[in-house]
Amino acid sequence: MSGTKMKTVLHLIDTTGPGGAETVFTSLLSELQKSDFRNLVVLRGEGWVADRVRRLGITPHIIDSKGSFNLAYIRAMRDLVRAHDVSLIHAHLLGSNVYGALLALICRKPMIATFHGAVDVAARERFLKAKFAIIGWGASAIVCVSRRLQRELAERSSLPTHKLELIYNGVDPEPFLSPCAGALKAELGLSEQATLVVSIGNIRPAKGYQYLVDAAVRLAEHAPDIHFIVVGHQRKALFDELEAQIDRAPRQPNIHWLGFREDVADILRQADVFLLPSVSEGFSIATVEAMMAGVPVIATRSGGPEEILEDNQSGFLIPVKDSAAIASAIEKLMDPAERSRVTEVARAIAQTRFSLHSMLSGYQKLYKRYTGH
Repeated sequence: MSGTKMKTVLHLIDTTGPGGAETVFTSLLSELQKSDFRNLVVLRGEGWVADRVRRLGITPHIIDSKGSFNLAYIRAMRDLVRAHDVSLIHAHLLGSNVYGALLALICRKPMIATFHGAVDVAARERFLKAKFAIIGWGASAIVCVSRRLQRELAERSSLPTHKLELIYNGVDPEPFLSPCAGALKAELGLSEQATLVVSIGNIRPAKGYQYLVDAAVRLAEHAPDIHFIVVGHQRKALFDELEAQIDRAPRQPNIHWLGFREDVADILRQADVFLLPSVSEGFSIATVEAMMAGVPVIATRSGGPEEILEDNQSGFLIPVKDSAAIASAIEKLMDPAERSRVTEVARAIAQTRFSLHSMLSGYQKLYKRYTGH
């Protein structure tokens, strides 16, 4: 790097976190801090992402981007690009992808847009056709985090197919290899004989938690030692619906709603089974984390999981919206030999195909392609 001017990359994301896309965003920044790129970060507000970014030694610029096409935000961003001599713009999620593309057109800079799932491109999104058109014009490359998402964008949008790139989200294996420091069973007042079925993900419609509740109700009577642990922010309206569903059940299920937690790696290392009950999933970071933690995975065929797991080899794939299939797969994994069989294969796959190193390598190739660095 001697004698070479560092290139500045402007990073944008339009959510404040936490969540899967936000974890990828901050993980990528963490690795890029060790590289020969300078990182400039713009966020729409304070929160989990801003806190994580500051821990990396980066002071984020907080600029409110409310509204579909906020001209004041665009002007502020243009001034930043010029003041910091930005060489490349990298945006995540639909809103930031639109603004990043507009900025790229105005400032004549290369731009990478990353889509993280079908929720990014929901048909009900306002001005969706116009937003796709802007991204198609302004983005130099459009990254999809799964082949299914890449295929959906090619089929359902006007985005240029020659710009679509596949880079799987990556996970740092290190936090999942160290000894576990937690005592979750004691915290919840459970016996050591309890079986913990853990789900990680904010409570929102795509996560399919109503089917987890139904499965827990099914198992409560004849398998009272099986306990479901759900980690993630609780959106009030939907959480109230889940609690009402539990109140109507003929028997009370063993479900523990933990809300948001920072100790996800510790919780996963204490799990006996990981469950992803989603009805739609672009790419599940939590599934890869469970694989790295050596936890057997049950996931629905909801999009991304089919590219992560091979059914009955590295985990179990089940139909969406099928609580009976959830209960059946959990009972199958009560056999220690069955758990051991799938976890060994899963951990090896996660560490090779879905590591943070693999993701970083993919993005760095794009960065170098468009900056010549």
